[in-house]
Amino acid sequence: MFTDKEQLALGKRIRKIRKESDESQLEFAEKVSISSNFLSEIENGKKGLSCENLYNICESAKISADYLLFGDKDRNDFSNTVVSVAPKLEVRELEVLTEYLNSVLKMKKTKIRV
Repeated sequence: MFTDKEQLALGKRIRKIRKESDESQLEFAEKVSISSNFLSEIENGKKGLSCENLYNICESAKISADYLLFGDKDRNDFSNTVVSVAPKLEVRELEVLTEYLNSVLKMKKTKIRV
Protein backbone atom coordinates (compact mmCIF):
# COMPACT_ATOMS: atom_id res chain seq x y z
CA MET A 1 0.00 0.00 0.00
CA PHE A 2 1.33 3.43 -0.94
CA THR A 3 1.23 6.52 1.20
CA ASP A 4 -0.55 9.53 -0.29
CA LYS A 5 2.84 11.14 -0.96
CA GLU A 6 4.16 8.04 -2.77
CA GLN A 7 0.97 7.69 -4.80
CA LEU A 8 1.19 11.33 -5.86
CA ALA A 9 4.85 10.90 -6.87
CA LEU A 10 3.93 7.83 -8.93
CA GLY A 11 1.17 9.79 -10.66
CA LYS A 12 3.56 12.64 -11.44
CA ARG A 13 6.05 10.22 -13.01
CA ILE A 14 3.30 8.70 -15.15
CA ARG A 15 2.18 12.17 -16.25
CA LYS A 16 5.77 13.08 -17.12
CA ILE A 17 6.21 9.93 -19.20
CA ARG A 18 2.91 10.56 -20.99
CA LYS A 19 3.85 14.15 -21.78
CA GLU A 20 7.35 13.14 -22.93
CA SER A 21 5.68 10.81 -25.44
CA ASP A 22 3.49 13.76 -26.50
CA GLU A 23 0.24 11.89 -25.84
CA SER A 24 -3.04 13.17 -24.49
CA GLN A 25 -4.60 11.47 -21.50
CA LEU A 26 -7.10 9.85 -23.84
CA GLU A 27 -4.40 8.50 -26.18
CA PHE A 28 -2.25 7.17 -23.35
CA ALA A 29 -5.23 5.70 -21.49
CA GLU A 30 -6.40 3.85 -24.59
CA LYS A 31 -2.89 2.50 -25.13
CA VAL A 32 -2.77 1.06 -21.59
CA SER A 33 -6.41 -0.11 -21.58
CA ILE A 34 -7.82 2.20 -18.92
CA SER A 35 -10.25 5.11 -19.05
CA SER A 36 -8.95 8.65 -19.37
CA ASN A 37 -10.81 9.54 -16.15
CA PHE A 38 -9.00 6.77 -14.29
CA LEU A 39 -5.66 7.91 -15.74
CA SER A 40 -6.41 11.45 -14.55
CA GLU A 41 -7.07 10.15 -11.04
CA ILE A 42 -3.83 8.16 -11.10
CA GLU A 43 -1.84 11.17 -12.32
CA ASN A 44 -3.35 13.29 -9.55
CA GLY A 45 -2.54 10.72 -6.87
CA LYS A 46 -6.19 9.95 -6.13
CA LYS A 47 -6.12 6.32 -7.34
CA GLY A 48 -3.54 3.58 -7.21
CA LEU A 49 -2.48 1.03 -9.81
CA SER A 50 -3.19 -2.66 -10.05
CA CYS A 51 -0.31 -4.91 -11.07
CA GLU A 52 -1.95 -5.32 -14.47
CA ASN A 53 -2.17 -1.55 -15.02
CA LEU A 54 1.41 -1.06 -13.83
CA TYR A 55 2.56 -3.73 -16.27
CA ASN A 56 0.58 -2.21 -19.16
CA ILE A 57 2.00 1.26 -18.50
CA CYS A 58 5.57 -0.08 -18.29
CA GLU A 59 5.18 -2.10 -21.49
CA SER A 60 3.50 0.69 -23.44
CA ALA A 61 5.89 3.40 -22.32
CA LYS A 62 8.98 1.15 -22.44
CA ILE A 63 9.89 2.20 -18.91
CA SER A 64 10.92 0.17 -15.91
CA ALA A 65 8.64 -0.43 -12.97
CA ASP A 66 11.57 0.71 -10.77
CA TYR A 67 11.34 4.16 -12.26
CA LEU A 68 7.57 4.37 -11.95
CA LEU A 69 7.47 3.06 -8.40
CA PHE A 70 10.67 4.53 -6.95
CA GLY A 71 11.83 7.25 -9.33
CA ASP A 72 15.05 5.41 -10.21
CA LYS A 73 15.42 6.95 -13.66
CA ASP A 74 19.23 7.06 -13.79
CA ARG A 75 19.45 3.28 -13.50
CA ASN A 76 16.64 2.88 -16.02
CA ASP A 77 18.32 5.23 -18.51
CA PHE A 78 21.56 3.27 -18.24
CA SER A 79 19.74 -0.05 -18.66
CA ASN A 80 17.97 1.26 -21.75
CA THR A 81 21.30 2.43 -23.16
CA VAL A 82 22.90 -0.96 -22.64
CA VAL A 83 19.89 -2.72 -24.17
CA SER A 84 19.91 -0.44 -27.22
CA VAL A 85 23.69 -0.70 -27.77
CA ALA A 86 24.16 -4.44 -27.15
CA PRO A 87 22.58 -5.64 -30.44
CA LYS A 88 24.99 -3.46 -32.37
CA LEU A 89 28.06 -5.13 -30.85
CA GLU A 90 29.94 -8.11 -32.20
CA VAL A 91 30.08 -11.25 -30.05
CA ARG A 92 33.66 -10.55 -28.92
CA GLU A 93 32.76 -6.95 -28.02
CA LEU A 94 29.89 -8.22 -25.89
CA GLU A 95 32.28 -10.64 -24.17
CA VAL A 96 34.70 -7.80 -23.40
CA LEU A 97 31.87 -5.62 -22.08
CA THR A 98 30.64 -8.47 -19.89
CA GLU A 99 34.15 -9.10 -18.55
CA TYR A 100 34.52 -5.41 -17.77
CA LEU A 101 31.19 -5.18 -15.95
CA ASN A 102 31.99 -8.33 -13.96
CA SER A 103 35.36 -6.87 -12.94
CA VAL A 104 33.62 -3.68 -11.78
CA LEU A 105 31.24 -5.79 -9.69
CA LYS A 106 34.16 -7.70 -8.24
CA MET A 107 35.93 -4.44 -7.32
CA LYS A 108 32.74 -3.18 -5.73
CA LYS A 109 32.55 -6.30 -3.57
CA THR A 110 36.11 -5.73 -2.40
CA LYS A 111 35.37 -2.02 -1.89
CA ILE A 112 37.86 -0.81 -4.50
CA ARG A 113 36.66 2.46 -6.03
CA VAL A 114 36.55 2.77 -9.81
